[in-house]
Amino acid sequence: MPTVALFLYRLLESTGRYEPSLVSLAMAARDPFSVRLLAPSSWRRGVQVATGTWSGLSVTHVGALLSEFEFQRFCPRRALTEFLQSFDLIQVVAGTPAMGKTVARMQVPTCLFVATTIRRERASLLAETSGVRDLWLRVMTGINALSERRALRLVDHVFALSEYTRSQLSPMVPGGKLSLGWPGIDTDLYHPAAKSPDDGYILSVGRHSDPRKNVQLLLQAYGRLRQRLPNAPRLLLVGDRPCPADWALAFQWGIADHIDVRVKATPEALPSLYRQASVFVLPSNEEGLGIVILEAMASGLPVVSTRCGGPETCVVEGETGYLTPVGDAEALAHRMQMLLEDRALGQRMGKAGRMLVESRFSIEAAGRPFLEVYDRLLGGIRWVPSVGTRN
Repeated sequence: MPTVALFLYRLLESTGRYEPSLVSLAMAARDPFSVRLLAPSSWRRGVQVATGTWSGLSVTHVGALLSEFEFQRFCPRRALTEFLQSFDLIQVVAGTPAMGKTVARMQVPTCLFVATTIRRERASLLAETSGVRDLWLRVMTGINALSERRALRLVDHVFALSEYTRSQLSPMVPGGKLSLGWPGIDTDLYHPAAKSPDDGYILSVGRHSDPRKNVQLLLQAYGRLRQRLPNAPRLLLVGDRPCPADWALAFQWGIADHIDVRVKATPEALPSLYRQASVFVLPSNEEGLGIVILEAMASGLPVVSTRCGGPETCVVEGETGYLTPVGDAEALAHRMQMLLEDRALGQRMGKAGRMLVESRFSIEAAGRPFLEVYDRLLGGIRWVPSVGTRN
């Protein structure tokens, strides 16, 4: 979601007609600017509004009331409503729709960007939890699912991250208020290497501790791959470290010494990491789209991804990469092996992926649907391709 927010900020700023501002909301139980049930010192202080910086940009952060309860973070609060009153249009960028409730009291046009629904997002996590934590998660998920429906009714327009997302939301969104709105990729920043690396690694980028990302599947597939190709390239995991139970799987397969982990790679370092790879792999159980796939394709990499919803929007089977069944380690290993054994095939797919991103997912191409909706909601201002949000 930070990637989408930054894309929209840059897009709006580039038009010269909008003055965008960034606002972050409490998303953690221990948010220091929230009123917390277990922190009596915060009761008298109330919900706080603070300023800071992120990616070199000014950000205003607003806490929540009783932030230990997840559904409370999605509720309107006076501090936020008062702060937003000076804006002409509000765009909420969220993984799931419930966050749209935070702007329910606003009297200006409101838009909501959504990647998936809470039940889809949490399916993998709920399958792995038990006991009190499982009960708590299920209660919070049920409450949030109700909040999602309310938020989708209240906002003026909903942008769905992919066709997969739109199919989930369409039964809950009134006609005419739902459209596709995927983020654009900076094709100048993410670009192919001048020369394809001869010894490039296999790359995977994501939150590898998240059960939804299914790093276990990737480790099993990589283990199979090394059994067939003992000289297979190293596997590079960029994002966060797999949880101990998943990492133990790497030792069981005897592949731990062939895996590198880069924790919290900076935005400046990430494009270079893509360019030094030979193949990109996404093993997820569910994805709204998979922005990392777009970054990989813009960098000229062939992609092997599970057929987990969103990736079907951007991966063209057999042309820009391969889609394999969710949970099928054998199929994932087989497709990786094909690309490693036929470098010419991988290069052709990488070039085709780059062309696809340039035509459909560049900042200008992807930004057009957002600007057209904003202009309509603000009274018919026409968008001209000069490639926010306070007008």
